[in-house]
Amino acid sequence: MARSTPKAYTPDLDECDWSEESQEVQVDNSMSYNTSFLKTWGVFCVMHHTVWARWTLWFMMLRLFLVSIVVAIIAYTCVPDPQHLDVSKFIEITSILNIFLGVMLSFFLKDSVERWSSCVDGFLDLFNSIRNLGLQLHALGADQERSTKVLRYGVISSVMLIQELKTQGMKESDRKPIDAVLWRKLLTMPNVDTENRFRHLTKTEQDLLEGTRDIAGQMWLWVGSLIGRMAQDGDVPPMQSPTYGRILNICQTAQESLRQVRYARCVKVPFVYVHTLATLVHITNVLFAITLGLVFGSSVEGIMAYARSYSDTTPNPKDLKLIMPVQQVQTLVIETIKCVLAPLLYQAFFLLGCGISSPFNNEDTSVPVNKMLTKLTTDLSDGERLARNPPRWTMPSFKAV
Repeated sequence: MARSTPKAYTPDLDECDWSEESQEVQVDNSMSYNTSFLKTWGVFCVMHHTVWARWTLWFMMLRLFLVSIVVAIIAYTCVPDPQHLDVSKFIEITSILNIFLGVMLSFFLKDSVERWSSCVDGFLDLFNSIRNLGLQLHALGADQERSTKVLRYGVISSVMLIQELKTQGMKESDRKPIDAVLWRKLLTMPNVDTENRFRHLTKTEQDLLEGTRDIAGQMWLWVGSLIGRMAQDGDVPPMQSPTYGRILNICQTAQESLRQVRYARCVKVPFVYVHTLATLVHITNVLFAITLGLVFGSSVEGIMAYARSYSDTTPNPKDLKLIMPVQQVQTLVIETIKCVLAPLLYQAFFLLGCGISSPFNNEDTSVPVNKMLTKLTTDLSDGERLARNPPRWTMPSFKAV
């Protein structure tokens, strides 16, 4: 009688408080990934979206390797007896620099991660403010056309902010064609039934906005003015009511989020600090490369002398002392591991800090703002559709009260 294969247990999500994460390696972007594979050796199989996939890291390691080879050749050919080289002096220098480098690098990474998190929090607060604004207008049953315009201005403000952050490091000549492409996309009239209707500007609105230095921030001036007009026309509660104040507070929160994102992106660690750190990283790595080259030159000389002793002929074999250069081999292995691993980690962490400090100029550390913006427009479209078609009650209208 054949045995039946037991079925895998599938937990009922209504009965448990957890759900097992997929074991597959899945890294869509810097903020969308599963953590199950990170607990196993599968982490060594992932290269994409990691610092180990940076060609700049391995190009720098290649340069350091060439420095080590050149120093090793010079030490082996130019020094009469490379075994008498005192490599410990160079090791002492690198040990002293390691203390300062470790402290400065840790502070730089801490500040970069905090500002990256502040930038993400700013975008989340901005998008949530737009959602909360839509909730307020739908709850009051405000005019549909004006409510859509208010939300559209909020989305356009986010689009302009993202465009500003992405083109901030470009030259003026390179920025103008990109801005022109964005204006053309915003002027293209979308289908009224899609989420893209929130990413649209009229020709009149474009003419008024062109030449404005802070388009993202000034869009909320239009939002506040339009809400004030709606209050005077009776679409929302009057200006002296707490509800009106609550709506304006949401607009002010959105403006604060804009400034938070902008400051987190623009205000970096002082250049004198980062430049000193970068100089210290490169000097320390070069000293490690020189140390490795000297270790190679001195250790290879001892190993070669031991190898040549086998072919030497001597009349008295008892006088022949073949001493295996265990110390040279041990020093060579240990210093190779240290002088390769330390520069690799220093350079990797420095590149990581630089990438995190500029999230809109690096693919692996970028904030997925376009994905977040698409989710926002989808939520606004779904909210508008559900608010206009409630299941068992008539849609509210403050103006009809």
